[in-house]
Amino acid sequence: MTWIRTEDVGMPGIISSMSINPKMMEAVRNLNQAISFGGSELTRVQEESIATAVSVVNRCRY
Repeated sequence: MTWIRTEDVGMPGIISSMSINPKMMEAVRNLNQAISFGGSELTRVQEESIATAVSVVNRCRY
């Protein structure tokens, strides 16, 4: 929960926190999707698993 009122836009908190600026939120969402998922032969589950493993190695809690 944040102290800034945001809209429930059905997106991860890190992106929906920008709902006060819809154009920025959409740009970040599009960038995230373009660089994170769908650009390879891997399934979404495989990509998410790799992202999780990398986050653990980097000690990233998000």
